[in-house]
Amino acid sequence: MDTSRIVALVMAGGSGTRFWPCSRRSLPKQFLNFGGDESLLSATVRRLDGLIPRERVFVITGAEHAALAQQHAGVPAANVIAEPEGRDTAACIGVGALVARQVRADAVLVVLSADHLVGDEQRFREAIQRAAELAADSGALVNLGLRPDRPATGYGYVEIGERIDQGNPPGFRVRSFREKPDAETAARFVLGGDFLWNSGIFAFSVTTILGELQRHLPELHSALLTLHNPSSFEELARIYPTLQKISIDYGVMERATNRIVVEANFDWDDLGTFEAVARHAAQSSGHNLARGSAVFHDAKGALVINDAPGTVVISGVDDLLVVRTGDTVLVMRRADAERVREVVKELESRGLTHLL
Repeated sequence: MDTSRIVALVMAGGSGTRFWPCSRRSLPKQFLNFGGDESLLSATVRRLDGLIPRERVFVITGAEHAALAQQHAGVPAANVIAEPEGRDTAACIGVGALVARQVRADAVLVVLSADHLVGDEQRFREAIQRAAELAADSGALVNLGLRPDRPATGYGYVEIGERIDQGNPPGFRVRSFREKPDAETAARFVLGGDFLWNSGIFAFSVTTILGELQRHLPELHSALLTLHNPSSFEELARIYPTLQKISIDYGVMERATNRIVVEANFDWDDLGTFEAVARHAAQSSGHNLARGSAVFHDAKGALVINDAPGTVVISGVDDLLVVRTGDTVLVMRRADAERVREVVKELESRGLTHLL
């Protein structure tokens, strides 16, 4: 395949409320550093180097973060697309497909999220290229799947069918997509061996994805086709409030028939909650975990995210989540970490928007 056909779309929207107080409205999680020397967005774009040049990498983000996204991504300013409001991933990818089609009519669009951690970047690029080649050759909707190493309930799953060829990494027909399961179902998926984690990384020709949008989301597709310049904020502002708010998974991937999943073989994590950060934090005795300076005394199962000067000391209590920034300290039961969004809503209702 001619790799000059590949165009990348990096989705860098969202407010990252589940990472408050680290993530704020002015600096959501895609612009934060989670253990390396670069932000999540910067790393997402950089790991494409050598396969997709920056002039063919587009970033779509909220209008209020467009300048920041351009700074972090290091792409031409014209390659940052500002969304007037969030309308979920189907609309985002539809706009990206129209932009890619302007680059070249036979473009293959690779879609990535800006909040993933990836190891072995050479294997990552090989998997991306393999997915793009399959998308170009078969006309299928292709996504990357990862072999699960635990019964995670925060990820969607892909049920695999027959292997399509002898290429590597291996590609399989998709039997079904399964949304985030309960713990018992996730354990069954892992034991059965026929399920992969759905990474949310996709590849498809622009012709294929626009055709699938027309078939499954005709009103959204019709509205998108009224755009003369899909990168224009003014044009997007005209149609965005009318677009159906739906994910590409629900709207297209679960309904389509020609689907392939590539079983990628790089380390991967979706930074969706503080528990994802915990998987990459330093562990001490008592199964305590810390990023930043922390001391544990007679404590077990604590997770500390300390991004401020000084030290957090936990003594005599178990299973705490402590998140410390320059102006805020969050303390809650670690098991309740998914409820951080409720904390954010409470602060908003009290008018404490300066903390958000």
